[in-house]
Amino acid sequence: MSTVVTPVYRSKSQAKLGFFLVFGLLTVFVTYMKNRGFFDPSSPTAEHYAPALGYLLVHGLFGALAMLLGVFQLSNRLRARYLRVHRGLGYVYVVCVFVAAPFAIPVAMKIDSLSLVAASGVQALGWMATTAIALYCVRNGNIVQHRRWMIRSYFFAMVFTVARLLIPIPPIMKLGVTGIEVVVWSTIALAAFLPSLLLDWRAIVTRPAIKQTMATALEQP
Repeated sequence: MSTVVTPVYRSKSQAKLGFFLVFGLLTVFVTYMKNRGFFDPSSPTAEHYAPALGYLLVHGLFGALAMLLGVFQLSNRLRARYLRVHRGLGYVYVVCVFVAAPFAIPVAMKIDSLSLVAASGVQALGWMATTAIALYCVRNGNIVQHRRWMIRSYFFAMVFTVARLLIPIPPIMKLGVTGIEVVVWSTIALAAFLPSLLLDWRAIVTRPAIKQTMATALEQP
């Protein structure tokens, strides 16, 4: 009698799909809540963004496209079945990142504090640097590192959603601009090191085979 075994990668794929569905819904939610008065010229939201409107439209359009394409780029199924599509969308993702990221800086310069301008610069640099390294790796045939750096790249994109989820928390809102700065800088810092921790966690907690062998030898009489 044969036994049907469900491959582990299926459960991982389902978990990844579930995560991105939830994350996508959260992104739509925070975008709507943050900008719901954007198209009303008399609203505080429209007046706030008015000085940076042109830069904001470019940044928002290409940034949204990059966040959407990044989800498909991280799909193992798409990469395995439609490699040409994966490559094509990958180049579009790179272009979107290199347009959206630098345009965030003039937006911040027009409407934010100097601290948030610096934060926008750091996030833009991190997003572009990780994306450029991912592109360099795939161009040189280093697929493993390409995937790892693409994950790092997408974490910088996720700052947009995560920061906007945290800022409305009442204790943070009471701090005003200071609270916003704390959240933004904290999420950028997490985007910088958290992916490496997640990617290398198994290697970190696994005891090296050599040390295990030495320990076993020392325990023997």
